[in-house]
Amino acid sequence: MGEKYVENLVVQGEKLRSLGHVGELFTGVNNSLLAAQREGGGGGVQQVWEQVLAQVEEKVGRVTTETWLKPVKPLALREETLHLEVPNALFRDWLLENLLPHIRKSLETILGFAAQIVIHVAAKQQGELFPSQRYEEREPTKAESARATNTKKNGLVSNYTFSSFIVGAGNQFANAAARAVAEHPGKHYNPLFIYGGVGLGKTHLINAIGHETIVKQGGKSVFYLSSETFTNELIAHLRRDRMDDFKTKFRQADVLIIDDIQFLSGRERTQEEFFHTFNTLHQAHKQIILTSDKFPNEIEGLEERLRNRFEWGLIADIQPPDLETRVAILQKKAQQKKIQLPHDVSLFIATHVTANVRELEGGLTKLGAYSTMTDTPITIDLAQQVLQNLMRGGKDRDQEVSVETVQKAVCKYFAIRVVDLTSKKRTQMVAFPRQVAMFLCRKLAGASYPMIGVRFGGKDHTTALYACASIEKRLKLDEELRAVLARIENIVFGQEN
Repeated sequence: MGEKYVENLVVQGEKLRSLGHVGELFTGVNNSLLAAQREGGGGGVQQVWEQVLAQVEEKVGRVTTETWLKPVKPLALREETLHLEVPNALFRDWLLENLLPHIRKSLETILGFAAQIVIHVAAKQQGELFPSQRYEEREPTKAESARATNTKKNGLVSNYTFSSFIVGAGNQFANAAARAVAEHPGKHYNPLFIYGGVGLGKTHLINAIGHETIVKQGGKSVFYLSSETFTNELIAHLRRDRMDDFKTKFRQADVLIIDDIQFLSGRERTQEEFFHTFNTLHQAHKQIILTSDKFPNEIEGLEERLRNRFEWGLIADIQPPDLETRVAILQKKAQQKKIQLPHDVSLFIATHVTANVRELEGGLTKLGAYSTMTDTPITIDLAQQVLQNLMRGGKDRDQEVSVETVQKAVCKYFAIRVVDLTSKKRTQMVAFPRQVAMFLCRKLAGASYPMIGVRFGGKDHTTALYACASIEKRLKLDEELRAVLARIENIVFGQEN
């Protein structure tokens, strides 16, 4: 069957991250399903896949299931790995970006263990989705084989490079820091801590550092993995009493890249091991790169000694892309996927889909697929029709914002009541959120100082003036405060829960 395929992408976790030895950590395997697969050929895997479809449909709906999952063909379930065939690379990308977590969770529920997933892209035949994308069956070159082998070994995502990363005002500083680290790993900005909301390009950027380091520094040992995978590897080595192998693997790395470090929260043994790994690498002047959706001080359940070390180097944030950057991202992705995207349509999408890069890419993929399958040219009307749910996901940043909306968002972030903001309380727990709320009312709602004073319990306008001036002054030096305000603004505009 291998002759049918021209691409083979091994998915070992979300966004191509390795699952390590997760399968060895689970018990209660559904042996009857596995036995059916081994003894009955394809019947077992078809039964498993139908159960997966039923569960996933409950979460994503019938239309999505019919469009993106029914065309997927289950091939085999062997050695705790599910093999799936998709019609083309677009289907593969859509599954990876949008449905893989649902598939993986349902599969684990049905089988009783965390199976790996291998997605095969079928050879192009009649009715291919993008006829212009031709692939020839051939033996890979030595360079391609070496690159693929290295990517599998170090966990890096092959297409996440600096050349495919779109730089804008929201990520310019983080990009500059990442390039500096790639040029001289271990010498400057160690650790490099990049934080920002979901889908803004953190994972892309840190993978780019890994690839650039390998290219420019030769035989450097680079490891990229999520904090979840780090934990799973630790548990697997503990179960097999092979902790020396675990320590050797990570403490001899030249560059260690850990994604979503906030998920170490509350995991005492994993934090303990990572603490010693961090110290060993830092003392040896080896580069450490971390990402999180929060500033270090905001990560709850994290040991103070780790929090302190995360702040030793450089902390860079990534903000949601501005309009120009969103347009550039859409045009770049359209070129890569060979989607004919008119400029006016890219501008329309970028204006209405503002939350993050991941939503932009997902919307473009959906629009391209619909256009090709229905043989309809991409226009603004078509984009509005196909992406209407995505466009309703958050408020337009140009939409009018009320004082009440700001007050509710601030209270939600700081876990206090609106009545506290408008009260006469002067405790730090209330006074600081009140200043933040007044500042954002001025910035987002355009409220005057007298109006702000009135809406915050009848206070004098000078109180509002002082609050706004105080926050403005702190913003010039306080990186953490900038992150707090950005997250509250995302709540205001419906881009963060």
